[in-house]
Amino acid sequence: MEDEVANMVSVIVPIYNGEQYINSCVKSVLKQTYTDYELILIDDGSEDRSREICERLCEKDKRIRLILQEHKGVSAARNTGIDASTGKYLFFLDSDDIIHPQLLEALCNLQERYQTMIATVSLYYAEADKFQKPAGWKYEDIDTIESFYLKSEDAKKHQFFTHKKTMLYAIGGKLILRATVNSQRFDEELTHGEDTRFVYQLLYGGADVSVLLRSWYYYRRPQNKGFRVFSVDMCRSKYRAATYIRDRQIEEGMVSDAAYTECDLLGSMIEWNESGKRVKDVRLLQYMRKIIEKEKRSWIFSRVRCYRRILFYLGCEHYSIYDRIAKVFEVYYKLNDKYRKIMKRDIL
Repeated sequence: MEDEVANMVSVIVPIYNGEQYINSCVKSVLKQTYTDYELILIDDGSEDRSREICERLCEKDKRIRLILQEHKGVSAARNTGIDASTGKYLFFLDSDDIIHPQLLEALCNLQERYQTMIATVSLYYAEADKFQKPAGWKYEDIDTIESFYLKSEDAKKHQFFTHKKTMLYAIGGKLILRATVNSQRFDEELTHGEDTRFVYQLLYGGADVSVLLRSWYYYRRPQNKGFRVFSVDMCRSKYRAATYIRDRQIEEGMVSDAAYTECDLLGSMIEWNESGKRVKDVRLLQYMRKIIEKEKRSWIFSRVRCYRRILFYLGCEHYSIYDRIAKVFEVYYKLNDKYRKIMKRDIL
Protein backbone atom coordinates (compact mmCIF):
# COMPACT_ATOMS: atom_id res chain seq x y z
CA MET A 1 0.00 0.00 0.00
CA GLU A 2 1.22 3.47 -0.86
CA ASP A 3 1.10 6.40 1.58
CA GLU A 4 -2.48 7.18 2.53
CA VAL A 5 -4.05 10.32 1.02
CA ALA A 6 -6.18 12.35 3.46
CA ASN A 7 -9.95 12.17 2.80
CA MET A 8 -9.52 10.33 -0.49
CA VAL A 9 -11.87 7.41 -1.19
CA SER A 10 -10.47 4.38 -2.99
CA VAL A 11 -13.35 2.85 -4.96
CA ILE A 12 -12.51 -0.80 -5.60
CA VAL A 13 -14.27 -2.60 -8.46
CA PRO A 14 -13.45 -6.27 -9.19
CA ILE A 15 -14.29 -7.27 -12.78
CA TYR A 16 -14.67 -10.65 -14.43
CA ASN A 17 -16.44 -10.85 -17.79
CA GLY A 18 -18.49 -7.76 -16.97
CA GLU A 19 -18.57 -6.06 -20.37
CA GLN A 20 -22.35 -5.60 -20.26
CA TYR A 21 -22.40 -3.36 -17.18
CA ILE A 22 -18.94 -1.82 -16.70
CA ASN A 23 -19.81 1.45 -18.43
CA SER A 24 -22.89 2.11 -16.28
CA CYS A 25 -20.99 1.15 -13.13
CA VAL A 26 -18.08 3.50 -13.83
CA LYS A 27 -20.43 6.26 -15.01
CA SER A 28 -22.22 6.18 -11.64
CA VAL A 29 -18.88 6.79 -9.91
CA LEU A 30 -17.85 9.60 -12.26
CA LYS A 31 -21.16 11.36 -11.49
CA GLN A 32 -20.44 11.50 -7.75
CA THR A 33 -20.78 14.88 -6.03
CA TYR A 34 -17.78 13.85 -3.90
CA THR A 35 -14.80 14.17 -6.23
CA ASP A 36 -11.81 13.25 -4.05
CA TYR A 37 -11.55 9.61 -5.08
CA GLU A 38 -9.56 7.13 -7.10
CA LEU A 39 -11.34 4.40 -9.04
CA ILE A 40 -9.42 1.12 -9.09
CA LEU A 41 -10.63 -1.42 -11.66
CA ILE A 42 -9.23 -4.93 -11.23
CA ASP A 43 -9.68 -7.11 -14.31
CA ASP A 44 -9.57 -10.64 -12.93
CA GLY A 45 -8.59 -12.39 -16.16
CA SER A 46 -11.75 -11.56 -18.10
CA GLU A 47 -12.31 -13.44 -21.36
CA ASP A 48 -14.69 -10.91 -22.91
CA ARG A 49 -14.21 -7.22 -23.85
CA SER A 50 -13.91 -6.03 -20.24
CA ARG A 51 -10.23 -5.14 -20.49
CA GLU A 52 -10.74 -3.16 -23.70
CA ILE A 53 -13.63 -1.20 -22.17
CA CYS A 54 -11.63 -0.48 -19.00
CA GLU A 55 -8.62 0.76 -20.97
CA ARG A 56 -10.83 3.15 -22.90
CA LEU A 57 -12.35 4.46 -19.66
CA CYS A 58 -8.89 5.05 -18.17
CA GLU A 59 -7.99 7.28 -21.10
CA LYS A 60 -10.93 9.55 -20.31
CA ASP A 61 -10.29 10.16 -16.58
CA LYS A 62 -6.94 10.15 -14.77
CA ARG A 63 -8.63 9.06 -11.52
CA ILE A 64 -9.32 5.63 -13.04
CA ARG A 65 -6.63 2.96 -12.71
CA LEU A 66 -6.71 -0.49 -14.27
CA ILE A 67 -4.93 -3.48 -12.76
CA LEU A 68 -4.69 -6.72 -14.71
CA GLN A 69 -4.28 -10.14 -13.13
CA GLU A 70 -4.85 -13.79 -13.93
CA HIS A 71 -8.24 -15.15 -12.94
CA LYS A 72 -8.07 -15.79 -9.19
CA GLY A 73 -11.60 -14.98 -8.03
CA VAL A 74 -13.40 -11.98 -6.55
CA SER A 75 -11.66 -12.21 -3.16
CA ALA A 76 -8.22 -12.02 -4.73
CA ALA A 77 -9.35 -9.13 -6.96
CA ARG A 78 -10.61 -7.13 -3.97
CA ASN A 79 -7.38 -7.87 -2.09
CA THR A 80 -5.39 -6.57 -5.05
CA GLY A 81 -7.48 -3.40 -4.92
CA ILE A 82 -6.89 -2.97 -1.19
CA ASP A 83 -3.13 -3.36 -1.64
CA ALA A 84 -3.09 -0.81 -4.45
CA SER A 85 -5.31 1.72 -2.66
CA THR A 86 -4.03 5.08 -1.44
CA GLY A 87 -7.16 6.60 0.07
CA LYS A 88 -8.17 7.15 3.67
CA TYR A 89 -11.35 5.20 2.95
CA LEU A 90 -12.15 2.06 0.96
CA PHE A 91 -15.43 1.72 -0.91
CA PHE A 92 -16.43 -1.57 -2.49
CA LEU A 93 -18.55 -1.67 -5.64
CA ASP A 94 -19.27 -4.64 -7.92
CA SER A 95 -18.98 -4.15 -11.67
CA ASP A 96 -22.66 -4.88 -12.37
CA ASP A 97 -23.95 -2.45 -9.71
CA ILE A 98 -24.37 1.34 -9.64
CA ILE A 99 -24.59 3.98 -6.92
CA HIS A 100 -26.57 7.16 -6.24
CA PRO A 101 -24.62 10.30 -7.27
CA GLN A 102 -24.49 11.56 -3.66
CA LEU A 103 -23.58 8.29 -1.99
CA LEU A 104 -19.84 8.84 -1.44
CA GLU A 105 -20.47 12.36 -0.14
CA ALA A 106 -23.19 11.15 2.23
CA LEU A 107 -21.09 8.26 3.60
CA CYS A 108 -18.02 10.47 4.09
CA ASN A 109 -20.26 12.94 5.90
CA LEU A 110 -21.41 10.14 8.23
CA GLN A 111 -17.85 9.04 8.90
CA GLU A 112 -16.89 12.54 9.95
CA ARG A 113 -20.05 13.08 11.99
CA TYR A 114 -19.98 9.83 13.96
CA GLN A 115 -16.24 9.04 13.68
CA THR A 116 -17.03 5.43 12.82
CA MET A 117 -14.93 2.78 11.13
CA ILE A 118 -17.70 1.66 8.75
CA ALA A 119 -20.47 3.62 7.06
CA THR A 120 -23.20 1.65 5.31
CA VAL A 121 -26.28 2.14 3.17
CA SER A 122 -29.22 -0.05 2.20
CA LEU A 123 -29.37 -1.86 -1.12
CA TYR A 124 -31.95 -1.32 -3.83
CA TYR A 125 -32.68 -4.72 -5.35
CA ALA A 126 -33.98 -5.28 -8.87
CA GLU A 127 -33.61 -7.99 -11.47
CA ALA A 128 -31.11 -7.08 -14.18
CA ASP A 129 -33.66 -7.06 -17.01
CA LYS A 130 -36.17 -4.94 -15.08
CA PHE A 131 -33.97 -2.12 -13.81
CA GLN A 132 -35.28 1.41 -13.87
CA LYS A 133 -33.82 4.39 -12.05
CA PRO A 134 -35.35 4.26 -8.54
CA ALA A 135 -37.96 6.95 -7.97
CA GLY A 136 -36.33 7.80 -4.64
CA TRP A 137 -32.98 8.65 -6.24
CA LYS A 138 -33.24 12.40 -6.10
CA TYR A 139 -30.71 14.95 -4.83
CA GLU A 140 -31.11 15.76 -1.16
CA ASP A 141 -29.57 17.93 1.52
CA ILE A 142 -26.89 15.58 2.86
CA ASP A 143 -26.99 17.04 6.38
CA THR A 144 -30.70 16.31 6.82
CA ILE A 145 -30.78 12.65 5.73
CA GLU A 146 -31.77 10.28 8.53
CA SER A 147 -28.99 8.13 9.98
CA PHE A 148 -27.97 6.42 13.20
CA TYR A 149 -24.98 4.95 15.01
CA LEU A 150 -24.26 1.35 16.06
CA LYS A 151 -21.59 0.18 18.47
CA SER A 152 -19.72 -2.90 17.28
CA GLU A 153 -21.35 -5.11 19.92
CA ASP A 154 -24.78 -4.11 18.61
CA ALA A 155 -23.84 -4.33 14.93
CA LYS A 156 -22.81 -7.96 15.44
CA LYS A 157 -26.27 -8.90 16.66
CA HIS A 158 -28.40 -10.82 14.21
CA GLN A 159 -31.20 -8.21 14.21
CA PHE A 160 -28.80 -5.51 12.98
CA PHE A 161 -26.24 -7.54 11.00
CA THR A 162 -28.90 -8.99 8.70
CA HIS A 163 -31.36 -6.08 8.68
CA LYS A 164 -32.36 -4.76 5.25
CA LYS A 165 -31.43 -1.21 6.28
CA THR A 166 -27.89 -2.01 7.44
CA MET A 167 -26.96 -4.74 4.95
CA LEU A 168 -23.87 -5.54 7.00
CA TYR A 169 -23.67 -9.03 5.51
CA ALA A 170 -22.81 -7.61 2.07
CA ILE A 171 -19.69 -5.64 1.12
CA GLY A 172 -21.42 -3.48 -1.53
CA GLY A 173 -22.06 0.07 -0.34
CA LYS A 174 -19.60 -0.04 2.57
CA LEU A 175 -17.26 2.89 3.16
CA ILE A 176 -14.52 1.57 5.43
CA LEU A 177 -11.76 3.46 7.19
CA ARG A 178 -8.56 2.09 5.63
CA ALA A 179 -6.80 1.90 9.01
CA THR A 180 -9.56 -0.42 10.24
CA VAL A 181 -8.76 -3.02 7.59
CA ASN A 182 -5.03 -2.95 8.34
CA SER A 183 -3.68 -6.40 7.34
CA GLN A 184 -7.10 -8.08 7.07
CA ARG A 185 -7.97 -9.44 3.65
CA PHE A 186 -10.76 -11.39 1.99
CA ASP A 187 -10.40 -15.15 2.35
CA GLU A 188 -9.32 -16.24 -1.14
CA GLU A 189 -10.35 -19.83 -0.47
CA LEU A 190 -14.00 -18.72 -0.29
CA THR A 191 -15.93 -18.23 -3.52
CA HIS A 192 -19.20 -17.21 -1.82
CA GLY A 193 -19.89 -15.57 1.53
CA GLU A 194 -16.40 -14.07 1.59
CA ASP A 195 -17.78 -10.55 1.96
CA THR A 196 -20.07 -11.53 4.85
CA ARG A 197 -17.12 -13.01 6.71
CA PHE A 198 -14.91 -9.99 5.92
CA VAL A 199 -17.40 -7.48 7.36
CA TYR A 200 -18.07 -9.61 10.42
CA GLN A 201 -14.33 -9.85 11.10
CA LEU A 202 -14.17 -6.05 11.16
CA LEU A 203 -17.06 -5.91 13.61
CA TYR A 204 -15.48 -8.70 15.66
CA GLY A 205 -12.36 -6.52 15.83
CA GLY A 206 -14.35 -3.63 17.31
CA ALA A 207 -15.50 -1.63 14.27
CA ASP A 208 -18.49 0.61 14.93
CA VAL A 209 -20.99 1.58 12.22
CA SER A 210 -22.92 4.59 10.97
CA VAL A 211 -26.02 3.83 8.90
CA LEU A 212 -27.46 6.01 6.14
CA LEU A 213 -31.21 5.43 5.89
CA ARG A 214 -31.41 5.43 2.11
CA SER A 215 -31.40 2.67 -0.54
CA TRP A 216 -28.67 4.29 -2.59
CA TYR A 217 -26.70 1.24 -3.71
CA TYR A 218 -28.28 -0.52 -6.68
CA TYR A 219 -27.73 -4.27 -6.57
CA ARG A 220 -28.40 -5.83 -9.94
CA ARG A 221 -29.91 -9.17 -9.03
CA PRO A 222 -29.69 -11.99 -11.63
CA GLN A 223 -32.96 -12.74 -13.37
CA ASN A 224 -35.03 -15.29 -11.47
CA LYS A 225 -35.21 -18.42 -13.59
CA GLY A 226 -36.94 -20.76 -11.18
CA PHE A 227 -35.27 -23.30 -8.93
CA ARG A 228 -31.66 -22.40 -8.20
CA VAL A 229 -28.87 -24.92 -8.77
CA PHE A 230 -25.95 -24.97 -6.32
CA SER A 231 -22.49 -26.45 -6.80
CA VAL A 232 -20.64 -28.28 -4.05
CA ASP A 233 -17.90 -25.61 -4.06
CA MET A 234 -20.49 -22.84 -3.63
CA CYS A 235 -22.18 -24.65 -0.74
CA ARG A 236 -18.90 -25.49 0.97
CA SER A 237 -17.86 -21.83 0.79
CA LYS A 238 -21.19 -20.53 2.10
CA TYR A 239 -21.15 -23.10 4.90
CA ARG A 240 -17.65 -22.09 6.02
CA ALA A 241 -18.56 -18.40 6.04
CA ALA A 242 -21.79 -18.95 8.02
CA THR A 243 -20.24 -21.28 10.60
CA TYR A 244 -17.36 -18.84 11.12
CA ILE A 245 -19.83 -16.14 12.19
CA ARG A 246 -21.95 -18.53 14.24
CA ASP A 247 -18.90 -19.87 16.11
CA ARG A 248 -17.66 -16.34 16.90
CA GLN A 249 -21.10 -15.52 18.30
CA ILE A 250 -20.98 -18.61 20.50
CA GLU A 251 -17.49 -17.66 21.73
CA GLU A 252 -18.79 -14.25 22.77
CA GLY A 253 -21.81 -15.69 24.58
CA MET A 254 -24.26 -14.39 21.94
CA VAL A 255 -26.27 -17.60 22.07
CA SER A 256 -29.59 -16.26 20.77
CA ASP A 257 -27.80 -14.58 17.84
CA ALA A 258 -25.88 -17.77 17.10
CA ALA A 259 -29.19 -19.67 17.10
CA TYR A 260 -30.61 -17.23 14.54
CA THR A 261 -27.49 -17.64 12.38
CA GLU A 262 -27.83 -21.41 12.69
CA CYS A 263 -31.48 -21.17 11.72
CA ASP A 264 -30.62 -19.23 8.55
CA LEU A 265 -27.92 -21.80 7.76
CA LEU A 266 -30.34 -24.70 8.17
CA GLY A 267 -32.74 -23.07 5.73
CA SER A 268 -29.94 -22.71 3.18
CA MET A 269 -28.86 -26.31 3.69
CA ILE A 270 -32.37 -27.52 2.84
CA GLU A 271 -32.14 -25.66 -0.50
CA TRP A 272 -28.67 -27.02 -1.24
CA ASN A 273 -29.75 -30.57 -0.49
CA GLU A 274 -32.84 -30.28 -2.68
CA SER A 275 -30.72 -28.85 -5.50
CA GLY A 276 -28.43 -31.88 -5.32
CA LYS A 277 -31.40 -34.24 -5.50
CA ARG A 278 -33.00 -32.50 -8.46
CA VAL A 279 -29.90 -32.47 -10.64
CA LYS A 280 -28.53 -35.75 -9.22
CA ASP A 281 -25.27 -34.13 -8.12
CA VAL A 282 -23.55 -37.02 -6.33
CA ARG A 283 -20.68 -34.90 -4.94
CA LEU A 284 -23.06 -32.31 -3.52
CA LEU A 285 -25.32 -34.97 -1.97
CA GLN A 286 -22.34 -36.66 -0.33
CA TYR A 287 -21.21 -33.32 1.10
CA MET A 288 -24.73 -32.51 2.28
CA ARG A 289 -25.08 -35.81 4.12
CA LYS A 290 -21.87 -35.01 5.95
CA ILE A 291 -22.80 -31.49 7.11
CA ILE A 292 -26.44 -32.37 7.81
CA GLU A 293 -25.33 -34.99 10.31
CA LYS A 294 -22.73 -32.59 11.69
CA GLU A 295 -25.35 -29.91 12.36
CA LYS A 296 -27.75 -32.37 13.95
CA ARG A 297 -25.05 -33.27 16.49
CA SER A 298 -24.00 -29.68 17.22
CA TRP A 299 -24.81 -28.00 20.50
CA ILE A 300 -26.28 -24.90 18.89
CA PHE A 301 -28.73 -27.03 16.87
CA SER A 302 -30.45 -27.93 20.15
CA ARG A 303 -30.96 -24.22 20.87
CA VAL A 304 -32.92 -23.63 17.65
CA ARG A 305 -36.70 -23.51 18.08
CA CYS A 306 -38.30 -26.95 18.03
CA TYR A 307 -40.49 -26.24 14.99
CA ARG A 308 -37.40 -25.11 13.04
CA ARG A 309 -35.65 -28.38 13.81
CA ILE A 310 -38.70 -30.32 12.69
CA LEU A 311 -38.80 -28.32 9.46
CA PHE A 312 -35.11 -29.07 8.92
CA TYR A 313 -35.66 -32.81 9.25
CA LEU A 314 -38.67 -32.59 6.96
CA GLY A 315 -36.95 -30.38 4.42
CA CYS A 316 -34.02 -32.74 4.04
CA GLU A 317 -36.26 -35.76 3.42
CA HIS A 318 -39.60 -34.49 2.04
CA TYR A 319 -39.02 -31.11 0.43
CA SER A 320 -42.45 -30.72 -1.23
CA ILE A 321 -44.24 -31.15 2.10
CA TYR A 322 -41.70 -28.91 3.85
CA ASP A 323 -42.15 -26.16 1.26
CA ARG A 324 -45.89 -25.92 1.86
CA ILE A 325 -45.61 -25.99 5.66
CA ALA A 326 -42.70 -23.51 5.71
CA LYS A 327 -44.73 -20.95 3.76
CA VAL A 328 -47.50 -21.08 6.37
CA PHE A 329 -44.99 -20.59 9.20
CA GLU A 330 -43.30 -17.76 7.28
CA VAL A 331 -46.53 -15.79 6.94
CA TYR A 332 -47.43 -16.34 10.60
CA TYR A 333 -44.06 -15.23 11.99
CA LYS A 334 -43.80 -12.26 9.65
CA LEU A 335 -47.13 -10.97 10.95
CA ASN A 336 -46.10 -11.76 14.53
CA ASP A 337 -42.71 -10.00 14.19
CA LYS A 338 -44.35 -7.00 12.54
CA TYR A 339 -46.78 -6.68 15.44
CA ARG A 340 -43.97 -6.89 18.01
CA LYS A 341 -41.91 -4.25 16.18
CA ILE A 342 -44.86 -1.88 16.16
CA MET A 343 -45.33 -2.40 19.87
CA LYS A 344 -41.63 -1.92 20.62
CA ARG A 345 -41.15 0.98 18.19
CA ASP A 346 -38.10 -0.66 16.60
CA ILE A 347 -35.48 2.03 15.80
CA LEU A 348 -35.03 0.56 12.35
